Amino acid sequence: MQQVDTGDAAVLRSLELYGEHVGEPTTIIYERFFARYPEAEEMFAYDRHVEERMMSSVLMMISDLADHTSTIDECLYWITDHVAWEVSRDMVFDMFEMIHDTIREGLGERWTPEMGTGWHNLLGRMKPAMAERITEIEGYSRVPDLSARV
Repeated sequence: MQQVDTGDAAVLRSLELYGEHVGEPTTIIYERFFARYPEAEEMFAYDRHVEERMMSSVLMMISDLADHTSTIDECLYWITDHVAWEVSRDMVFDMFEMIHDTIREGLGERWTPEMGTGWHNLLGRMKPAMAERITEIEGYSRVPDLSARV
């Protein structure tokens, strides 16, 4: 395992502090998400248990990336399912921003500039890899238009 850098350690600390002082962020994150993407709530079939399981996995993935337990490439497995369910690229990227915003706002005065930098850098490393994987999957999922052939 690589040594955790200061920014990644600050991401881990922000998640830890949020859990200690605020609690479970799932409800707040999904409230934000569904306010922006009301159609997504239907995708979840209004199943709060599914939301909790998925968010728990996402937060664990963020922790694993921040502590270098996993690499970004190892954490992209979920994108295939999300593209199959027609989850848009914007929805994927906005979800991670909403997680960041929820943690930052929930911590209030406990939030530090190092946490902000750490989250910015972590999301900055994740987004290109996620975008590349989405593009790759979308390329495979397109059905060729055979009607033009005669």
